[in-house]
Amino acid sequence: MKRVLVWGASPVAGWLAGRLHQAGHPVTWLADDAITATMYRFERLELVSPIHRMFVYGLRVSADIEAALEPLPDWIIFAMPNWAVGDAVMALSWRIPPRKCPPILLLVNGIGSLDKITTFYDAGRVLQAVYTPRFTWPMVDEAVPAYETIVSDALGGAGVMVHPYGPEAARLLETAFLASTVIRPQEPLLWSGLLWELQANALPALLDIAPEDVYRDPRLFAIEHRQLREAVAILDTRRIPLLRLPGVAVPRLAWQIRLLPQRRLASILAPNARLPSLRQALVHQAGRSDAAYLNGIVAAAAFEKGLGAPVNHVLALSVTDVAEGRARWSQFRDNPEYLETLIRVAARHA
Repeated sequence: MKRVLVWGASPVAGWLAGRLHQAGHPVTWLADDAITATMYRFERLELVSPIHRMFVYGLRVSADIEAALEPLPDWIIFAMPNWAVGDAVMALSWRIPPRKCPPILLLVNGIGSLDKITTFYDAGRVLQAVYTPRFTWPMVDEAVPAYETIVSDALGGAGVMVHPYGPEAARLLETAFLASTVIRPQEPLLWSGLLWELQANALPALLDIAPEDVYRDPRLFAIEHRQLREAVAILDTRRIPLLRLPGVAVPRLAWQIRLLPQRRLASILAPNARLPSLRQALVHQAGRSDAAYLNGIVAAAAFEKGLGAPVNHVLALSVTDVAEGRARWSQFRDNPEYLETLIRVAARHA
C-alpha cells in the first residue's frame, strides 16, 4: 500500500482520493475549508457513476498543507485545474526540497502545467496523466456545489505518459477509475487528451447553453467545427500521432473531423456531449479558467507555425476574460452574433 496525498479542491481529486482509500491506501485529500467542513459534517463521500453508487467512510480530508504532508507521502497527485498548479507547486517547494520529494503525478487534461512543476522538481520524478471521464459535483443551487457527492459521467479511464514511474502511476489510477489505464508517449498522449477535451466545451460554456444545443444548431456547430479543424490542422502540421485512450477512439475522432460533412459530424458527436468543464469555473466564480491550457494552446501552436486559429484564439481569450472579470458573461449568454463578430475580427488579423 502507498501513502498518497491527493491535492486539489476538485471533483476528480475527491473521486481519486475516495477510490484509493477504498482500495486500502492511506490517503489524504488536501482540499479547502468548504470541502473539509462538508466532509466532516456528512461523514462520508458518495461516488456515483453510470453503473456504481459507492459510499466512502473514514477518508482523511484536510485544508492544512503542513498536516497533509505529515507523514511524507509516497506519492503526491495534483488533481486540480491547470490554473491552480502553479500556486500548488510553489507551496510544495517551500516545504519539500527537490532531493526529498516523492514522485509527483499531474492529473489534468491540457498542456502547459507540467512545465510549471519541472521548474521546481526534477523531470525524473514528475509525470502527467490525462483522463476521459468527466467528474462533477451536483449543485445545490446555481453556485453552491454539494461537495459530499461526486458524479462521473462515463466509464472511461486514464492515460499515463511514458516515464520510469509510469507503471506504478498506472496501477494507482486503474484502481481509482474502475477501468484500464494505458501508458503512452508524452506529446501524443497530451494532444490526444486535449482534442478530446475541446469538444463542446468552451463554446457552450461561454454562451451558457447545453452542449447538445451546439450539435443541434448548424450555426453554432459551424463555430465548433472550425475550432476542431484548427486543432487537427496543428496536429497534422506537427505530425503528432493521435492515440486511443480508454473509452475514446481519438484517431477516429480526428479522421471524422477532417473528412465528414458538418451535419454528419454533428450527428456522430452529439451522443458524446458532456457537461463543459470550462463552465464550472464560470458558475463557481473561480476567477480563473483552464481555457488557456486548451484552446489557448491550439492558438499558440498555430501562431508558432504561421497558421491561423481565430476560433480557438477568441474562445480562449473570451472565456478567460469572463472568468477573470474583464468581460461580463451576459455579453455572451445566448448571443452567438457577438461571438461571431469577434471571430471575424480575429480572422482578419490572423
